[in-house]
Amino acid sequence: DMIAEVVSDERMPPWHADPAHGEFSNSRLMSPEEKQVLYDWAAAGAPQGDPSDLPAEREFVAGWRLPREPDLVLPMRGEPYRVASQGVIDYQYFAVDPGFEEDRWIQAADVVPGDRSVVHHVIVFVTPPADRARRGVGMLTAFVPGQSSMVLPPGRARLVPAGAKFIFQMHYTPSGEEKTDLTELGRVFADPAEVTEEVVSLVSANPKFAIPPGESDYRVETTQGWFPPGGKMIGLAPHMHYRGKSFRMTGVWPDGDERVLLDVPRYDFNWQTNYRFVEPIELPAGFRVDCEAVFDNSAENLSNPDPSIPVRWGDQSFEEMAVAFFEVAVPRGSLNELRTQRAPAKDR
Repeated sequence: DMIAEVVSDERMPPWHADPAHGEFSNSRLMSPEEKQVLYDWAAAGAPQGDPSDLPAEREFVAGWRLPREPDLVLPMRGEPYRVASQGVIDYQYFAVDPGFEEDRWIQAADVVPGDRSVVHHVIVFVTPPADRARRGVGMLTAFVPGQSSMVLPPGRARLVPAGAKFIFQMHYTPSGEEKTDLTELGRVFADPAEVTEEVVSLVSANPKFAIPPGESDYRVETTQGWFPPGGKMIGLAPHMHYRGKSFRMTGVWPDGDERVLLDVPRYDFNWQTNYRFVEPIELPAGFRVDCEAVFDNSAENLSNPDPSIPVRWGDQSFEEMAVAFFEVAVPRGSLNELRTQRAPAKDR
């Protein structure tokens, strides 16, 4: 009965995009026919089928979730980090120099925490040397609830310039017992001769808000008004915390045409999905994306840590964020002339 209920209520499978807007290659939606099979089975008292038709038992991956063994593995630092048994731990940042003396192209990357019980999320950024600075966010990959490893199709890769460093952003949540963690990053290199498109990440955020106590429908807006010339949007992701209620991204074309690219009517902090388009969206000059994040700071929100206090921007899960991430593929080499340009403040 519970299986039928969560499927009918669309709590499972965990997919939060409204199917009326956009087609995504990683969709987890069930068809009406697939749902009906479960409804009929539940109504019949959940009878067992033919045991000979059982599929093989699923094997869960404990290590690298990559197409093959990584070409290079780097720990976040030389020794484990000691995670306190309780309290609030500020984000920890660790810089690692991979010693790249030439540009390297990354086809796939994955993060494996040393102790999953205290690692809430990890984001690995690429920091290029000063003379190779460029617009956008140098995000390589992440370990977050609801997302898997970064694996790009042939022809696409992320660039790590010679002399660049990897920055591990570590969010730890104490478990009541002191722990140690030594998270690792694994990478699969792409053949430079086969790379035709570089994948970059852009981010739009609005940190200037204060959600009143008990407010159930508080709206925050942000806009991404710059995209690299000749680029194609291949994916996007909204980000909020426990008070996140819904998130909508609307594309606005230079001729005034508007289209909802993604609508998440019931945001779930436990499933932070990167929505990947079936067909990339061409990005003409003057194109922008308007985003609306809605928060529920009321007692009706069962995930709300405390509906009696105002909530502002902050790193911790009991604070809030209004962020939109965009993954864009651009022709290889086209970003070179943009290295020294800076985006408007509202688009960074």
